[in-house]
Amino acid sequence: MSDTPPGLKLDLADGQRWLVCPVDDRAAVIVAELGKVMCLGPGDTGRALYVAVSGESNPSDRPDAESGGAVVCCLPEPTNPDMQVIGMERIASAIARESLVRGGLLLHAALAEYQGSGFVMAGPGGVGKSTASRRLPSPWRSICDDMTLVVRDGTGRFWAHPWPTWSRFFLNGPEGSWPVEQAVPLRAIFFLLQSPADELEPLNSTQAAALLLESALNLTQAVASHVPTPNSRIPVGVSASRALASAVPAYSLRLGLDGRFWEGIGRVLPVPPAEAPVEKTKDEGPMTVVTLAPRGALRVVYTGTSMNPTLVEPELLEVKPYGAKRVWPGDVVCLKSPEADMTVVHRVVSVGPRSGRPTDGRPQEGIRTRGDNNLQDDPWVLQPEDIIGRVTSAQRGARRRKVPGGRQGLVVLRRARFGQMIWRCAGLVPHKLYSLVAGLGPFDRLLPRGLRPRLVRFDARYRVFLKLLSGRLTVGQYDDRREEWRIRRPFRLFVDEESLPSPKAKI
Repeated sequence: MSDTPPGLKLDLADGQRWLVCPVDDRAAVIVAELGKVMCLGPGDTGRALYVAVSGESNPSDRPDAESGGAVVCCLPEPTNPDMQVIGMERIASAIARESLVRGGLLLHAALAEYQGSGFVMAGPGGVGKSTASRRLPSPWRSICDDMTLVVRDGTGRFWAHPWPTWSRFFLNGPEGSWPVEQAVPLRAIFFLLQSPADELEPLNSTQAAALLLESALNLTQAVASHVPTPNSRIPVGVSASRALASAVPAYSLRLGLDGRFWEGIGRVLPVPPAEAPVEKTKDEGPMTVVTLAPRGALRVVYTGTSMNPTLVEPELLEVKPYGAKRVWPGDVVCLKSPEADMTVVHRVVSVGPRSGRPTDGRPQEGIRTRGDNNLQDDPWVLQPEDIIGRVTSAQRGARRRKVPGGRQGLVVLRRARFGQMIWRCAGLVPHKLYSLVAGLGPFDRLLPRGLRPRLVRFDARYRVFLKLLSGRLTVGQYDDRREEWRIRRPFRLFVDEESLPSPKAKI
């Protein structure tokens, strides 16, 4: 395993400290570029966000695993610069998601500062956020012109972090960098409208909450598409919008083409007195110190399907070097592929000479490996020094389990395969009956009108998301990677799949 650079540290004003850790060489390149974009430096403590590159072109339909406080983020293969940008955006989305759960908001808004007070100018694309940001004279300071992450500290005060404008990196755009860690206290919110002349009008908290939710909705859907979240977390944006609208004054700001709109902002913007400078109060909360695992073990993120059902992507593995210990058949080992510059996790199937004559012309001495989900042995023969270590445990969510090796590992594998076969056979008849009944439908008229699945389209900056909703419950969505609809049971009974469009079709 090649050495990777140290993790990148990111401190947020709500008390979160992140440590973005690449686990392979391809991920290290993306993380290094992310550090340049978000102006981050190296660190060695914080809540771990492990970044791995999956072999698939679009692994976004898999939720990231939270492993005892750590987050595992699987990225698509960086086959071109645009895919590298999508990988950086996915990492940022994982961080933003955790802030949303803690009561934050990711707003479609520009961020600026005047005399120590921050304010945002929110509005849809094309309303003039970037133009207004460029027109601010000194000592007014524009920090970002499109996206702002708003978080809440332990005392209930709101802070605004600049967030990268990812669209600037596509189609040979101008790119850029944003000092994400430099949060400013949020003192006012302005919702922009185009107008012949400048005009400022105060909004009540109910109006402001509705506009904040609208501003955050599109970006929140984009974050959810990169890092899926349970439906139970959707109301968090509503409560966060209400809390922000109650704590920070909001205004409707109509912008003319040549007016001095910042003078109106200066008249209503609360400015802290010089004798009472604003200080950040951080809620430290739980913090994971990222070091090597106990006794010199390494941490590896498993991706792919070759070790199913023993391992499932994206599990966080603990790998212990063998040292002077012997490698046994049945051990799950981490190795460096002799044929490609990549790390592989497979099971040892034989050690030492094999019986019978060689049939493939390869040497018979050494260690042979195979994925539990593969039908053939790997094409290489290994020596003990080629193996990084043995996988001793796997963690997904809060559940951490041992990965047995040797004879016990082979017994557990046989049991898992036998149980998988029984489960498939037991579900074969019900599945066929269900498919037959579903083919006779749809039976949507049997449902109340409010529960009938309805098609919803979300237009993000450079991607379209199609979903099926029953009431407020998401029951289906279009899978871009497989180019097909995925609908939960039993809602397939109430949907005519052949009539559903793809994102490329006009609705």
